[in-house]
Amino acid sequence: MHKKSTITGANKLFLLFTVLYVVFQIILAFMAVILSFIYGADYYERFFNENIYNILLTNQYIIILIPVIIYMLVNKLNFKEVFRLNKLDVLPALLIVLMSVPALFAASMLNTIVVYLFQFIGNIPAQPIPVPGNLKELLAGLFVIAVSPAICEELLHRGIMLSAYENRGSMKAVVITAIIFGFFHFDITNLLGATFLGLLIGYYVIRTNSIYAGMLAHFMNNAINEFMLYFSKDDLSKPDFITIPETELFASIVYGIGSLIVIAVLIAVFYRVTEGKAKYKPPVSNVKGDLVSILTHWPVISVLVVYIIITMLFISSIISAGPTLK
Repeated sequence: MHKKSTITGANKLFLLFTVLYVVFQIILAFMAVILSFIYGADYYERFFNENIYNILLTNQYIIILIPVIIYMLVNKLNFKEVFRLNKLDVLPALLIVLMSVPALFAASMLNTIVVYLFQFIGNIPAQPIPVPGNLKELLAGLFVIAVSPAICEELLHRGIMLSAYENRGSMKAVVITAIIFGFFHFDITNLLGATFLGLLIGYYVIRTNSIYAGMLAHFMNNAINEFMLYFSKDDLSKPDFITIPETELFASIVYGIGSLIVIAVLIAVFYRVTEGKAKYKPPVSNVKGDLVSILTHWPVISVLVVYIIITMLFISSIISAGPTLK
């Protein structure tokens, strides 16, 4: 007999991911330091740049997917039920694809605002994501950046986490797991954007009762980013630090607000075409009760402590490097 996914179990799984992620980062840093002694000080950064795809794939398949599968097997959970392995209809899928571009602009606006503010206190290092220079590199990038997260991260967040938190109500589960999805990236500059995307993706999954909706949305978001890198490769420079001038901030806000309006219209259509698919679970307590219950759970407290430590280290590192703008 299959058991039900529990909030306690899901929180412990997320804590396990956090521990594995931190340990992996420490191991990588240690390896980079050792190799920099052997090959020279400049090899520290080269180590991460040259192995970025291997690092990302390890994160996805070993640190996320394997614990997810083991968790499901050990707890004897129903894969079809927890992961919502149900058919995704064509029309909702098409709407998700149409919303992917404005969703990306809206999330980018939120992250741009955060980066703009942080650059006044320190240099924010650019992400070492390779720019695909040809079709072969583009396909490799799509597999690592788009396909793998769409599978592995969705099974964790819109699979186990969403299913577990639905015990507190379906729409509350969407909000809670979106926030968890934001924390999952352990990057304060990507917290708001990832949380916003988490809200959309969770809503898609609840409305369609299919995790394939989440996988499609996640893939589209990351794939569009990868295609943008590919088609602008000849115009891109590779700065060491991110700088957001006021004109770029203003443009991002204009595009973001316009995108939110487009999303609102498409969501209304999406709601109508998914009528009858959603299986809502009612809330079991008020918001205050949810907050107390979640924030006093020791795995959640542990993850928050780790997130705060990582954020403080990030802020300390950019402050020590000096402000980008004066």
